[in-house]
Amino acid sequence: MQQYRVLVINDFEQKGGAEVVYRQSADLLRAMSGVEVECFDVSRLRGSSSLLSRSWNVAAARALKQTLITYRPHRILVHNYHNALSASVLGVIARYKRELGYATYMTCHDFHLVYYNPTLHYVVNGHIEHLTLDVLQTGHVLKLRASTKGAVHDIFSKAYWHAVRAVYKPERIFDRLICPSDFMQEALRRRGIDNTVVLYNPSVVAEANKPVSVRDRERFNLAFVGRIAREKGLAEFIALANSIDFARIERIGVFGDGPDRDAIERRYAPLVESGKLIFFGSLPHDRLFSELRRFADAIVLPSVGMEVAPLVIVEAAMLGLPTLIREGAHRLDFGNTVGSKITYRDNPQSIRAALDELATHLATPERRYDVSDFLPQCYAERLAHIMRLT
Repeated sequence: MQQYRVLVINDFEQKGGAEVVYRQSADLLRAMSGVEVECFDVSRLRGSSSLLSRSWNVAAARALKQTLITYRPHRILVHNYHNALSASVLGVIARYKRELGYATYMTCHDFHLVYYNPTLHYVVNGHIEHLTLDVLQTGHVLKLRASTKGAVHDIFSKAYWHAVRAVYKPERIFDRLICPSDFMQEALRRRGIDNTVVLYNPSVVAEANKPVSVRDRERFNLAFVGRIAREKGLAEFIALANSIDFARIERIGVFGDGPDRDAIERRYAPLVESGKLIFFGSLPHDRLFSELRRFADAIVLPSVGMEVAPLVIVEAAMLGLPTLIREGAHRLDFGNTVGSKITYRDNPQSIRAALDELATHLATPERRYDVSDFLPQCYAERLAHIMRLT
């Protein structure tokens, strides 16, 4: 039997959803017969990061070079590089690909291959707007402010983005680009990148729970799960719930942490004191899932940033919970077959209607959610096929 050495690369070991998939992919590959796995991320480097290192991480490039020479992988799977390892690692991967003969793959967790801002948004008068794929193909994108950090930062970010593509052409370094959603594949193909394949990210929840019927109740507990940051839209959702006096909402539970937590707690201190808003903090997965089953009737996904493939929809469905989703936060066709999504817009009438729809949905005893495409075993089998490990 052929033995394969696989190197799995990512910016960080622990941070967000991409890091969860990074660790999962390594574990699932490691469990396969005849496959040996090694991981590479910034935890392998010494010293602290800086603005310069995030732009061009010389230490990361040197460490990766040594890893390639020592480990001599047959396959490389990259999840993210541009947030910490930087584009400096692309040259190393390309240079030693010719010498060592490995095949290369990358999972596109964001849109950095197609636009300056990896969440596919631009800024107008301090407000975030989302790009359409049609606009992405025009010269108009050059005039859009992709960064909230000012005009000079925006100009340098765009110049750097074009320079990396001129020197390395990242899409050509990888044999296949793995897309966690159909929309990601469409975005890449609109940019002329066609060496793509769709593979949905795996759920952390390994087995599906039967949805629980909730009858004869007027009010429900909603749970926000994720990083408490501006692009996740938690503050906006609380304000929207406040605007309808929490109609049909018993409590909002916040499972996660992040830079905006303190500001939100201060702003909505009366809701915290009354028990309408509860912060549970960041929990390990096993405890998180058990707490969600105990507390929540539904999950809310209020993101104002573009979500490529929001697995919270799938993992909520695996726990038997539907998801309230803000329109415009992501492509609404992601996970359509699951059957657990209820959408709302940012106005009182829409959220009231969505909560009424949620009540009807929860009272339907025969409802079922189809999560088969997101099971870890399904992901592992397809990944092995894509990477030619079988």
